[in-house]
Amino acid sequence: MRYLYSILLTISLSLLLTGCFSITRVEKDLYTITQVDTTLRRTANNAPGDRDNGTIYPSPSGVQIERTYVQRDSTVSRYYPAFLRMGGIEMASFLAPGSSKQGSGVGLFGLYDIFSEKRASDTKTFGANMYRLMPYEVRLRWLGDDPDWTIGTSAIELFTRQKDSAIELSPGEYLVGTAPLYLRKRIFLRSQVPYVMVIPFLGLSIVPSQYVNLGASIDVGSYGGFNIRGYAGYVFGSWLLPHDDPSDFSLAYPYFGIGVSALDFVNKTEELFIEWKDHKHSALEVSGLNVDLVRSLSSGARQIGSRSDSATGTSAFSGLIVRGASATYPLPFGERRLFVGTSLLNIIALSRDEVGFGFLPIRAGYRFNLMSDELNLEPFAEVTYYPVTMYHLGARLSIPLYDWGRVNAVAGFVSGSAITDVALGLENLGTSHSWSTGYVGIGIGIGDVFHTPQEVMRK
Repeated sequence: MRYLYSILLTISLSLLLTGCFSITRVEKDLYTITQVDTTLRRTANNAPGDRDNGTIYPSPSGVQIERTYVQRDSTVSRYYPAFLRMGGIEMASFLAPGSSKQGSGVGLFGLYDIFSEKRASDTKTFGANMYRLMPYEVRLRWLGDDPDWTIGTSAIELFTRQKDSAIELSPGEYLVGTAPLYLRKRIFLRSQVPYVMVIPFLGLSIVPSQYVNLGASIDVGSYGGFNIRGYAGYVFGSWLLPHDDPSDFSLAYPYFGIGVSALDFVNKTEELFIEWKDHKHSALEVSGLNVDLVRSLSSGARQIGSRSDSATGTSAFSGLIVRGASATYPLPFGERRLFVGTSLLNIIALSRDEVGFGFLPIRAGYRFNLMSDELNLEPFAEVTYYPVTMYHLGARLSIPLYDWGRVNAVAGFVSGSAITDVALGLENLGTSHSWSTGYVGIGIGIGDVFHTPQEVMRK
């Protein structure tokens, strides 16, 4: 229990520290505007009485000059990105010499088999993994202002390497860092989006594990927040916080692997001096989380999470559809309304017996503009291929609710396969049969940023 409290304490501390990350840098110019106005009035007073024509008489005149001064201050604010990298989640799978050939392999990207109960028995290719939450980097100005150096951190960083076939991680199989410090040097192989960079790095963590991570990565991205990375390096260290377990917590291994990150945005140094309003966009939509409450149209559908064997009945919804960390990209022809896209996580649970999930599905569709590029209709087709196969045809009607959110109305048809190897503790997600059904529903998008085709075409 003391060990658990230490982990919860470090997670809370890391989230508190990373909550101070800066997204926008504001520059303000203060102008003093002075308006000077001069009014000149001339008056001529003719003498009373008759005058002979042709004779010029002197007449008194006067000049009145009025000057007014008005001063006011004017402030102009300009908004620029404050980061070179700001991410949501990064994960990777490693080939690590000395790791177990059996058990607890979570698949490609450290993701694909994360819910599989066969992890304890399947032969695995990747014996080690790395996970980062909220990576963040800023410009480092040193060595005569040598360009493309960065210094950064992340909320949580986790390295694992399995030494046995058990699903649970044992002492000596993981290292956890809270706000580790990283020094990186970017070497650009491609300077246009998506960027291609070789990045040597040196990382250091103090708590709760004390370790050093030395290596290099080749990065492709960011493109709508998605990045692909290859890694090579060496990590070594041990647990630092007090614990009652006498086991050896030290861990050291070389690694080679591949990873993916989502909601992970990268800027070049010169882009730090381009205002946000002038930045180029590569995606029609970037979304943190979309949740749609749906009702299955199949007869006898049972509400998800319900222990009853009776149908949903009068309940408005029988399940939900969840997309986490999504991006939609326009195809480079026409009006840029035909798109392809993906999501880091895709869950379709229309009812208790109609459940499927997968990672990085392939989605294609078309955006119809119904009202000023705010009310949009998007028919789409989606294929989820692993670990569950699902074919999804649907349509989404959406309108902005506020700057970072949208309201959706959805309808569609899904055909999914059976789930038989869900991880322990998640057995209620399993279905013993294939299924096909339609659905209707409503939902909301959180952290949802839409761009018009015209904004994307500007680049």
